[in-house]
Amino acid sequence: MQAGMIGLLGGVICLVMSAPAMAQYGGSRLEKWEFTPFVGYETSGSYPLSPTSTTVFVNDLRINGATSFGTFIGYSLTSNSQFEFLWDRNLTSYSLQPTPGAPYTKAYDSTVDQYQFGALYMFLGDEHKWRPYFAGSLGFTHEFNSGGNPTRLDFSYGIGGGVKYTLTHYLSFRGDARYMPTYANSGLATYCSPYYGCYTAKVSQYQHRGNFLAGLAFHF
Repeated sequence: MQAGMIGLLGGVICLVMSAPAMAQYGGSRLEKWEFTPFVGYETSGSYPLSPTSTTVFVNDLRINGATSFGTFIGYSLTSNSQFEFLWDRNLTSYSLQPTPGAPYTKAYDSTVDQYQFGALYMFLGDEHKWRPYFAGSLGFTHEFNSGGNPTRLDFSYGIGGGVKYTLTHYLSFRGDARYMPTYANSGLATYCSPYYGCYTAKVSQYQHRGNFLAGLAFHF
């Protein structure tokens, strides 16, 4: 799935780059930069763990859902396409599940920062007030964990979309919904094929999280 998401994101970026860098949009001047502070909510996400010792077993580690906030910084190539940088912060915590079916208990607090670089494409021209878009990004997630737990820096990506609503030439409302998984660890899985039989392979495991946000976009 990771390769497919990266391939799809590559297609979006190629689409953006293939668009003409300069164009006339109904005689109006294109504001190149866009700054969008936002607030939102990022869902929980968990992944399985291997036993850490012969006496301590942890079945699942979950990052809890919490409020998110941050900003987009975009640069317009045309009136429909942008490159953009995303910073998203999550003040959250982790919970442990010792055995399958057991309740989760809080383990430690965590400050999570996601930094991603990507692109978006709006499906309608700037003569429309409501402008839906598709977006994708690649980057990394940094965790600062309390209680002596190690800081983490892992690969992440985002894919989703949203809508912008024009308020004035210099201001618009933006709503965004995005799937934002972060690499967690590697594990073993068994696959079976009618041609090669069953075999064990290493697979990447991710925290599967969704982020839902809203903010005001300032154009300049």
